[in-house]
Amino acid sequence: MEPAEYRALHESQMENNNGTTALNVFMHVAPPVFSVFHTVQLLAVASVTHIPLRFLLEYTLIVVPFVLLVTVLHPLALNITLTLLVLSIISVVHQIRNRLHLTPFVQVPGRSPQFLTCVRGLINLVTAVCILAVDFRCFPRELAKTETFGYGLMDVGVGLYVFSNGIVYRVRPVDEKRLSPARIRSIVVGSTPLLLLGFTRFFLTTEIDYQQHVSEYGVHWNFFVTLAFVKVLGTIVMDLVRDPERVKFVAITLLCCHEMFLHLGLSRYVLSSDTGRSGFVSANREGIVSLPGYLSLFLASVYLGWVVRPSEEIVLAKKFLRRALKLAVIAAVCWKMLYVCEDMFGISRRLANMGYCFWVLAIGASITALCMLFELFVYFVRFEEPKSPDQIVKSDDFCIPYVPLILQSINANGLFFFLLANLLTGLVNIVFQTFLLGTGAALVIVGYYTFMVCVTVAFLYVNNVKLKIW
Repeated sequence: MEPAEYRALHESQMENNNGTTALNVFMHVAPPVFSVFHTVQLLAVASVTHIPLRFLLEYTLIVVPFVLLVTVLHPLALNITLTLLVLSIISVVHQIRNRLHLTPFVQVPGRSPQFLTCVRGLINLVTAVCILAVDFRCFPRELAKTETFGYGLMDVGVGLYVFSNGIVYRVRPVDEKRLSPARIRSIVVGSTPLLLLGFTRFFLTTEIDYQQHVSEYGVHWNFFVTLAFVKVLGTIVMDLVRDPERVKFVAITLLCCHEMFLHLGLSRYVLSSDTGRSGFVSANREGIVSLPGYLSLFLASVYLGWVVRPSEEIVLAKKFLRRALKLAVIAAVCWKMLYVCEDMFGISRRLANMGYCFWVLAIGASITALCMLFELFVYFVRFEEPKSPDQIVKSDDFCIPYVPLILQSINANGLFFFLLANLLTGLVNIVFQTFLLGTGAALVIVGYYTFMVCVTVAFLYVNNVKLKIW
């Protein structure tokens, strides 16, 4: 097929999508969490320490199933999720029922919680798989990005990235110096690499005539530019507010104001096909108008991170469980608010409206709560009852490394991992006319691509190489 004709076909496949249901999207996000749970147990039982073998087992049990889930096994997503959930519950009950008497002694390290590594690694992995898989016919169109309103698996990518950055944000102590010109300059400089990546992406896609969909962010705007502005604005707001308890009220107020302005006519300006793209603002109206929504999402995620991240070096099991359950309650409230917003405002990634923010928070909080329960289970199963009070550990030196090597590697070089995934995705689309390939070829290409990005970051991690450009 001629390049121009194929480009038109590619863009038509990405347009006018109304999406699926919120439940169906979550049924594609949750299974990797359970896959990690069972993989970690298998590696522990088999005592696999050989790094190449461990990597291959993790790739086979975590990455490959997800690739199949978003392609050929898509119709069975609900059955797969329920089956994994039941198997996980049976496994937990079987292993923990005779160890509940250890509850007063079981402790979880407070510094650098591993469940956050797990959450961030999974978000990166899921996004990397989907950005290439969506370019093949075997990826269900209902999971692709929605045109205006609706639920799509590809819609949650940028939102979950903002969420994953928010939950690990370190709130500055109240006694530190207030916001100053030097601090603002430091914040802007720290976000410069993301802006440069955004400009580079725009320049390259324009030069090679790469297919792009301006209705996502705009003509010049893209994912990296949104992340850069959210990082700058979010850090400034956090420096001004400081208190995480107040941040949730700032997030709610900002989100309500954003929704109000959308209803006062801003949404019609953004979504109308009659609005031209002559000036910079109108050309990039999706990216600019959605910023308050993403900023609200970031601030809400900072609050959730403050809720779940222990301030102590050691956390008792009951206290850790209470935090996980509190997050689960917050997730339930977000799910309820999601359906309220769906009836009132609709769910729109292009606008980053109230419904979209509650949707991302519901998914992110649910995954984080599951990972917290997983971490608590690990410490219950591997804990040895002390013979005397003096033997109770008083430092976090007893940390049990349970996070899969692949997720640790991705988290250690998250930005590089995502950049490499984007570069290889572009390369595949330049070399192949992906929408014309069959299912078999698609699975081989996506499988090889995921293997290469995972093995690259694993090699860097094993050799203690951390690539950071700021």
